[in-house]
Amino acid sequence: MAFKTIYFNEDVCTGCNTCVDVCMCDKLAPNPEQGKPPVELYPDECWFCGCCVTHCPQGEKRAIEFITPFPMRGAFKM
Repeated sequence: MAFKTIYFNEDVCTGCNTCVDVCMCDKLAPNPEQGKPPVELYPDECWFCGCCVTHCPQGEKRAIEFITPFPMRGAFKM
């Protein structure tokens, strides 16, 4: 079962596909319906780089929510 890492807010996303263009692992594809959020093709292939969120023109309105899996959230304390 794939862990969903990217959630699109359909009320804010304009379907500009900037996130599709900047995704380094090509996990997103343009939606066939104009103005709709992109489609996740390969959910397991995400590199968790955050490029989709960083380059989104609607970023301040939270069009994309990026969730890192719990095991990858670790931090080191010294």
